[in-house]
Amino acid sequence: MAARSYIWDSQAAKRLEEQQLDRHWRNQRRHYNDLAAGVWESLERIADDPSRLKHDDLWDSLYPIISRDSIMLREFARKRLPAPGAPRHLQWVAWFAHYVAEKFLEGREGGSGDR
Repeated sequence: MAARSYIWDSQAAKRLEEQQLDRHWRNQRRHYNDLAAGVWESLERIADDPSRLKHDDLWDSLYPIISRDSIMLREFARKRLPAPGAPRHLQWVAWFAHYVAEKFLEGREGGSGDR
């Protein structure tokens, strides 16, 4: 699991934007929303009270999947972001997983057809 010190805040969002990972997410929206939806559905099945699930619950389970996702890893390599095992790789993956979780949950709350 990634350390909780990889805080998801406006600075992290800005760094993702600078690397155009927000654009990558938009281009691969269906893929990342499908990953998040599968995780969310699993969490709903196992939770005592699914209505209490939050962003961090999704992120905790989505992070290890995103960290191994070939589409994300190819994009990181293309952008010359830290590779697996390199310093700061986990920070970038954690930020991107937070971004994916946030966008998925916004889509669910807004009832948009992004999924």
